[in-house]
Amino acid sequence: RRMAQAAMHPSWAWDVGIHGRPHDLGNVSDYRGHPTELEDYIAWLGQNFDPAISWKDLEWIREFWDGPMIIKGILDPEDAREAVRFGADGIVVSNHGGRQLDGVPSTARALPAIADAVKGDIAILADSGIRSGLDVVRMIALGADTVLLGRAYIYALATAGEAGVAHLLDLFEKEMRVAMTLTGARSIADLGPDSLVSGINHGVE
Repeated sequence: RRMAQAAMHPSWAWDVGIHGRPHDLGNVSDYRGHPTELEDYIAWLGQNFDPAISWKDLEWIREFWDGPMIIKGILDPEDAREAVRFGADGIVVSNHGGRQLDGVPSTARALPAIADAVKGDIAILADSGIRSGLDVVRMIALGADTVLLGRAYIYALATAGEAGVAHLLDLFEKEMRVAMTLTGARSIADLGPDSLVSGINHGVE
């Protein structure tokens, strides 16, 4: 199947299949002492994932790391408050794309209550499901200070390299400008709950 895909996409095969080597997860491979492909990594991650991680583990990290600390995966207002008490520099409201625990709330659903709890006390970043400039506007209106892009820019990078990412960001900017114009927002600071229609699914999952 991979050979067929490579044959159907010669430009990709040349850039990635030939010049993109090594085809493994470099930092994990170095740690394990041998090449680790994605399938091996998933198995290794399952064996080493500790579900008992707690705030005490972050305190242990803080003992030898005095730089900025941003905590990702916050979906509960009380966890956000705990991050403020802990002294974190920021939080990422994220459900990890829904791939960690099936059935968790979307970031868009979790964000407003978290913003109500800690807005102004800590930097609020948000990700998961950001596919357009309109999605960025929605997240900011729901309470995020900053929005993170993952899959969208990776696709653009894989398709056309730096030019692809530049094109993606240009599209996002234009989509944001259109959305803000049509909702009467002159600046990012003008975006808020009033920019959204309440009681409906805003489409960011």
